[in-house]
Amino acid sequence: MSQENVIKQLQENLKIIYHKAVDADKQLELLRQQEKAGFVQIFTGDSAFKNHSSTFLPYVEELAADLQEIQTDNEEHYKTLLPAIVVKIELLFKTLSSFKINLKD
Repeated sequence: MSQENVIKQLQENLKIIYHKAVDADKQLELLRQQEKAGFVQIFTGDSAFKNHSSTFLPYVEELAADLQEIQTDNEEHYKTLLPAIVVKIELLFKTLSSFKINLKD
């Protein structure tokens, strides 16, 4: 798969994650109003993310910034950042999915 196709696929994943994150953050706000969400951050300090937040959108913004950064002409930069971006996408998909499932319980 070419670098261009990979980036396109990553951007598609980012769009999906963004919409899921907006929905999840709305649910988190409702839970906080009901005092049912008392955690400080979504991901632990040793996760792939630099951000620490009690909502999903800051993590999505970090991912978007990484994706923007990977779109340089520097192939070494691309190869270095790509694995971290994939890990972040997987983490967000898994966590958003778990969050949605747990809301139904």
